Amino acid sequence: MSESIQDVANCGEFIATSYILGVPHPPGAPLYTLIGRLFTLLPLPVEVAARVNLISVLTSALAILLLYLITVRLIKLWRGEPASFPEELATYGGGVIAALSLAFSDTFWFNAVEAEVYAPAMFLLMLALWLSLLWLERHQEPDSLKYLLVVAYIFGIGGGIHILCWLTAPAIFLLILLVDPRPLKNPKFWLLGASLFVLGYSTYLSLLIRSGMNPAIDENNPENLRNFIAFLQRKQYGAENMIFAMFNRKAPLFGYQIAMFIKYFLQQFPLPFPKVELIFHRVTEDHTPVQVAVPFIPLALGFVGMYLHGKFDSKRFWPFLILFLLAGFGLVGYLNMADPQARERDYFFVGASGIFAIWMGIAASALLYYLGKRLRLPVAASALGILFLTIPVNFLIRNYHSHDRTGNYIAYDYAYNLLQSCEPNAILFTNGDNDTFPLWCLQEVYGVRKDVKVVNLSLLNTHWYIKQLKHNGVPIGLSDRDIERVSVYYWPKPKEVKVAGLSWELSAPKGFNLLRVQDIMIVRIIRANRWRLPIYFAVTVSEMNKIGLDEYLAMEGMVFRLLRNKDRYPTVRVAGNREVQFHTEKASHNLLEVYQYRGVKDPKVFKDWNTRKLLGNYKFAFLVLTEAYLENGDKEGAYRTMKKFQDVLSMGWAEYHTLAELCFRMGNEEEAKSYLDQGLLSARDNPRAVGYLAALAEKLGERDKAVEAYRRLISVAPSAPDGYYGLAMLLKKEGDYRGALHVLEKLIPFYPEDEQLKKEVELLRQNAAAQESLKRVK
Repeated sequence: MSESIQDVANCGEFIATSYILGVPHPPGAPLYTLIGRLFTLLPLPVEVAARVNLISVLTSALAILLLYLITVRLIKLWRGEPASFPEELATYGGGVIAALSLAFSDTFWFNAVEAEVYAPAMFLLMLALWLSLLWLERHQEPDSLKYLLVVAYIFGIGGGIHILCWLTAPAIFLLILLVDPRPLKNPKFWLLGASLFVLGYSTYLSLLIRSGMNPAIDENNPENLRNFIAFLQRKQYGAENMIFAMFNRKAPLFGYQIAMFIKYFLQQFPLPFPKVELIFHRVTEDHTPVQVAVPFIPLALGFVGMYLHGKFDSKRFWPFLILFLLAGFGLVGYLNMADPQARERDYFFVGASGIFAIWMGIAASALLYYLGKRLRLPVAASALGILFLTIPVNFLIRNYHSHDRTGNYIAYDYAYNLLQSCEPNAILFTNGDNDTFPLWCLQEVYGVRKDVKVVNLSLLNTHWYIKQLKHNGVPIGLSDRDIERVSVYYWPKPKEVKVAGLSWELSAPKGFNLLRVQDIMIVRIIRANRWRLPIYFAVTVSEMNKIGLDEYLAMEGMVFRLLRNKDRYPTVRVAGNREVQFHTEKASHNLLEVYQYRGVKDPKVFKDWNTRKLLGNYKFAFLVLTEAYLENGDKEGAYRTMKKFQDVLSMGWAEYHTLAELCFRMGNEEEAKSYLDQGLLSARDNPRAVGYLAALAEKLGERDKAVEAYRRLISVAPSAPDGYYGLAMLLKKEGDYRGALHVLEKLIPFYPEDEQLKKEVELLRQNAAAQESLKRVK
């Protein structure tokens, strides 16, 4: 099925809304949806998702073509028309280097293979730039204004896809001002330009029409003027004006927001030579450290090209510099992104990468021109041209695995598995975009389990969504007028709540004294449902969003089912020392017989951080099922589950560690040791992995492997105490006090003021002396 329904949050939504002409999340991208609908009708031997994805493929190719033409045009405006082979090589070779550098850069390539708006938006940005350069060359001609008028129309239709192309407006304005300001003084130009902009922007009227027809996906319900204006203003994401919000920073400007852009910028052109790495952090809630290699050669090319462009062609340079700054630091200021973010946001800044790629091409062209023309070394110039070509080829090689979507069905299967977990006509609560949009796609495009009523908890805070759920068969128990009155509720302390035979303590989210609308609506849906329809929570729903119902939830694989009583099924202890009810038979059926896991284990299928985090839910479900079998004394069931775990999931040191622990508990020590060996091989020089596996080796009685692992840990993390303490305690248990002392003494230079370390060393010294004294007496 679909390799195009990716883990990127919005892909499933755009595919679904294209197929049914629905209304996606604000600001709606109506032109993208209309074009997407046309692509779904193409008589191509591929599925619907792949057809929609072709929009990004084709527009990315066109954007690269335009960037090539822009780079060549800028070089010709500087150097003039090429008159010899060396000049042609320099001119057109620079364009090729620029185009391929952007084509194989990280974010642009990623956008090119997903059903999203950023690829067509980049195409419109490049088209606006190219047309402005055409006007520049022909501004003396009587009909030259047509190029700028087409740019105005592009700005209009760009609003119907993504406003990225609007970033070119200040740059084009400055270009006109520097070259020929007459159009700016022409009222007819302004009138025609405004009219064409409005005409292009009129694609938004399609949202009013389609919303009035109540499609299955109708976000914000913009079928009347009030809702339509709120939709355009993105009120769903807050009422604060983004211009005014710039003066109230939502996160540290330099420490977080600018650092975010710099991290993304350095990741675009991977050529880590010489290898120097900087430490950044993910923008998500965990703030995991990320090592980013500094691409010195691409940076040098780009900044040299920037310098040459500014020195020899200042009229064109300043507009491009402004565009680069606006597409980078300007967006940092305008977007004012809060800490944390739901996902990495590199796609916002792809315009800056495009301008930098142009400068890389200009620098390459200058060097080729110098060798070929000034030194009269055409052979050397040709060789240098091939050498320059290895730069984007390097980007291609380094980025290919992470950008290849062949065999990637993970998002499709994850959505399929969630839907198939549910009984007929069930209500399924999901957490947010990532675990909702792929489900919408499967239901609306592929007709999978349309009986399941998916309830997105983040959208459940909005009145329009509650009304839509009500009219689509979700029991709400409120009139439309009453729904409009639902708002946050003051809830200063936990209180007992009794609904539909359930009784539990309901608390406001941590750090607040208010119940959210979504919390209130979960209670109302349970009350209004009266057990007529089965209710589930996806495993992706956080503990906070389950509003304290944990004791009434039973895990059945990738979902928790709401039960009438607390003790219907046996409990299993899980991470965090929590106990959950577990329906072993149902979970086993789902995990071992129903679910699909295509591409999960395949090493050729790239799994980014978000995907790996999502796949952790599979691992969790398998481990709980194995634990349930072990607690029931069913070693055969536990072993069968463990083997399925190994068959369908990617195996790394953590998975081997887990399987070794399970085999040890089942009394299969030889298999446990085999998994230990595989874990040690896959751990390599990961300090955390080596530490865990060293302790496991000690537990399994593999003394030599434990010693070797502890020594490896000390080698890869010489200032970390875990390896020293682990090895020292092992030697101490064996009675080798002198050996343990020798190990811990090596740690003292790193922690000279650590009193606990000093005491441990002194105690070992005394024991070693006593041991040696006893030996002499004997």
